[in-house]
Amino acid sequence: MLYRIKQFIWAVESLYKSLDYKYIEKYLDADEIKLFSLLKKTDKHHCVRVSKDILNHIENLNHIPEVNDEISVDVEVDKDRILKLALLHDIGKIKKPLNVIEKSIIVIFDKITKGKIKKYDNIKSIDIYYNHPKIGSDILRQSSKYDDEFLEIVENHHIEKETSNKLLEIVQYYDNKN
Repeated sequence: MLYRIKQFIWAVESLYKSLDYKYIEKYLDADEIKLFSLLKKTDKHHCVRVSKDILNHIENLNHIPEVNDEISVDVEVDKDRILKLALLHDIGKIKKPLNVIEKSIIVIFDKITKGKIKKYDNIKSIDIYYNHPKIGSDILRQSSKYDDEFLEIVENHHIEKETSNKLLEIVQYYDNKN
């Protein structure tokens, strides 16, 4: 629950913070920046935090003990690819952007109902909250730039199950942390 409070504070703070556009432009092309710009400011900040944490992970691979305990780090990663993934992992949220209050209410009801609220995905806000990964992979699939693994990571970044895909594991870890 403390994590959710921290997330709420980050979301409110992000309304007043400027984005690091130089960082975004370094890893996304013009078309991806157009897509990224459709995200709510809070979601943009979240994606940048996830991406920068992954960059820090890559640059300090052996100096993050809690990560070494949590996820396998014995994998060579394509830095630009995984940072692009981190920036685009929530792109499905452009279909119906949620404000901080809407998201907070859904998170609270999700907790109270132990996830049973998911069955009300005919309500657009609930649908986006739960299904934005699939929606995001469908949006990105319209372009031929992304391979199956990239799309699979976007689509499965909220699925909590054992995976042998180290890129997915890293994106999930830092998404959950942020």
